[in-house]
Amino acid sequence: MSPLSLPQRLALVKFLTDTLARLRRDELLPESAAEMPPGSRMPVMFGGRHAGWASMPKGSVSASVTDEKELLAWTEANYPDKVEPVTEVAVDDDLIAFLAEHYPTALRESRRVRPSWVSDICAALKDPGHYITLTGEKLTEVPGIEVRESDPSPRVNLEPGAADIIAEAWRHGDIPVADLLALPAGGES
Repeated sequence: MSPLSLPQRLALVKFLTDTLARLRRDELLPESAAEMPPGSRMPVMFGGRHAGWASMPKGSVSASVTDEKELLAWTEANYPDKVEPVTEVAVDDDLIAFLAEHYPTALRESRRVRPSWVSDICAALKDPGHYITLTGEKLTEVPGIEVRESDPSPRVNLEPGAADIIAEAWRHGDIPVADLLALPAGGES
């Protein structure tokens, strides 16, 4: 067998990259979600030798502001003491030309929700899943803030000698790559 040319190697890497990404997305991730409960950890063995660990981390919860205007309107209506004025500089050609001079028309007044309060709400909505106001109101949803729970995705940590273990198993025919990639069997010429 002659060595592969550069274009052949590039095409092969492209094919393998696309095929493996599709295999991971369409088969391995759904199979992992079905068979590996969050928090599980399983050894990875090739040819009877330990090559690493496959684990399914627990999903994480995040809360973040997705609509600042909606959050501001809700906060102004319900918790006006949590809104603060903001002064911003509007940079325009006049300001640049006369930067050294006092230019009051370059100032804009606006309002925003106090960042520290937004951080507190996001942290509380993330864990324990609600925010208790000073008046005792329990908020589980806040307009302008979205709480998302990520889907757990399997993680594989290979041991330092895993490359040698996998290469040896490959050479001994213990890794059926054609089956893994769902390649059709070659026909007789």
